Amino acid sequence: MTTSRSAGIVGGIAGIIGWILFAVAFALAPTPPTLGASSAEIMHYSTEHHTAMLVAAFVFGATAPFLMVWAGALAARLRHAEGEDAWLYLIFLGSAAVAASVSTITSFVWMTASGRGWRAGEAIAQTLMDGVNYGYIFTGFGSIAFIAAASAVMIRTGYLARTLGQAGIVVALLQVLYLFTALFTDGLMVGGGPVTIIGFIALGLWLLGVSIMMIVRAR
Repeated sequence: MTTSRSAGIVGGIAGIIGWILFAVAFALAPTPPTLGASSAEIMHYSTEHHTAMLVAAFVFGATAPFLMVWAGALAARLRHAEGEDAWLYLIFLGSAAVAASVSTITSFVWMTASGRGWRAGEAIAQTLMDGVNYGYIFTGFGSIAFIAAASAVMIRTGYLARTLGQAGIVVALLQVLYLFTALFTDGLMVGGGPVTIIGFIALGLWLLGVSIMMIVRAR
């Protein structure tokens, strides 16, 4: 029991630190050019926010180890809550690793774009920025699965809080909409635009809520 309590506290703290890094990176770089942005827009943005982009990309990448500690601790508790025939925790852990990996890869693509990619030519600048947008959107393939798996366990067993599980289902559905923004280069649904940002924020808030409850319940 002591080990489980410690894992919950450590995992919750790691999740909160990951969320803080997530929020800092999000705040550092004002909304970057969306999918389909012109080279002139990308050049202007990169010139104005050069340092902020570099730091934000690094900080986004730095969230990965903290979120994997969070995921490992939570997966262990989900397995315990599920019981003898546990399997959803494996989906949670595997898909969390996928989301963290895609996010890390996208972060170093963003560092490449913000470092000197924007000076390498218009086509290269546009390609790199599209790669950044597609990368962060595609973290949704992992986040949909890990949110849904964890939420199913919470709703079925009452672990942490059923309301968190119910909120998670809503967030997972938002992630589906979030993913479809990859298909749009203009309008409200444009990749990297308002819908993408709302999906990103919803994911972060759910993660924060789960992290806090891990600590509260462990104590």
